[in-house]
Amino acid sequence: MPDVDRNSEQERVIFHVDLDAFYVEVERQADPALRGKPVVIGGIGPRGVVATASYEARKFGVHSAMATAVARRLCPQAIYMRGNHELYREVSKKFMNILRKYSPIVVPVSVDEAYIDMTGSERLFGEPLDSAEIMRVAVREKLGLPASIGIGPSKLVAKVSTEHAKPDGIFQVRQVEAEAFFAPQPVRNLPGIGPKAGEALAKLNISTLGQLAATPIGPLRRVLGPNHADYVRCRAKAIDNAPLREKPKSKSISSETTFATDVSSRSEIEMVLKKLCERAGARLRKSGLRARGASIKLRYGDFTTITRQRTFPAAGDGDQVIYDTAHGLLVTAMRQRGDPIRLIGVTVNGLGEQAAQLSLLDDNPMADSDTSEAVDTIRERYGSAAISRGSV
Repeated sequence: MPDVDRNSEQERVIFHVDLDAFYVEVERQADPALRGKPVVIGGIGPRGVVATASYEARKFGVHSAMATAVARRLCPQAIYMRGNHELYREVSKKFMNILRKYSPIVVPVSVDEAYIDMTGSERLFGEPLDSAEIMRVAVREKLGLPASIGIGPSKLVAKVSTEHAKPDGIFQVRQVEAEAFFAPQPVRNLPGIGPKAGEALAKLNISTLGQLAATPIGPLRRVLGPNHADYVRCRAKAIDNAPLREKPKSKSISSETTFATDVSSRSEIEMVLKKLCERAGARLRKSGLRARGASIKLRYGDFTTITRQRTFPAAGDGDQVIYDTAHGLLVTAMRQRGDPIRLIGVTVNGLGEQAAQLSLLDDNPMADSDTSEAVDTIRERYGSAAISRGSV
């Protein structure tokens, strides 16, 4: 039989490559004194959240998405850091470039993980376990970072396999092994099963993927909904035919912050709003796109959350148009409810490449854009505190 026919029937080989404790390991490259010590990176204030924790800290129960205050109680001896996200993005680009040397099909998931289609690459790099080892060593040698690689016939199986490869290892599951491999796994190990779904399944005495796969669809539909139940039960059998492709680019860019204590001072809130607008504006200009409007998000002390949005007079990317719009929404919202604010956020939306349409009757939006770009350039060269627009 010709080679092309064999390749057409060949089982897909998908790698899921995940940099272990990425933020921590990058910080350790910059400061070797952190090696071997419990390190926690994320918000360090009283309302901060853990972004990632070293394996030394995880032994004490610290994990990502945990409140930093809880982490401090569990592991008070850890080193707590805000992190350097510009550095992380720079290292992430190098990481993705390394992966692209092994396959043209690389789909980033986040700054520290990606899927790679390695189907048919045996002649170039050897069997999957061999090529994964070559890749893992390359990441270690060029970046000094540990990487775990899960191998499977689909994104789903590769993703679950990665958890068995950690830390700094390789784990492969073939299609004929996949359903049996999934069966004893806890239901929360299945991507897409969150805390609420896990609790709902527990009420049906379902704790493993094997039990989930064998449960009649009727009860599952009642607790998970008709569409989600069918989807989840299929995936519990390790069935995943999703193509490997990048997600469409986001149609919005957001920036938000949580105050250490609830804030009622309008001037303080406006000052933070201005910084958030500048941050969102800088990311918007870096994307090369323009926004059609902006929205704000306010969360109060009782966790009530509201959003308000408004369209720009013309599509733009300047800090001033973003702030003017967001500030107008803030003023209106504070008139309606003057309670102290716990969280504030800004989002620019309706992103596209359309040019702004100028009006002889309005201020030139391009002037705002040019000024904002000049500010970006100064900050990139001299630091974020080098220049700031005037106070409100």
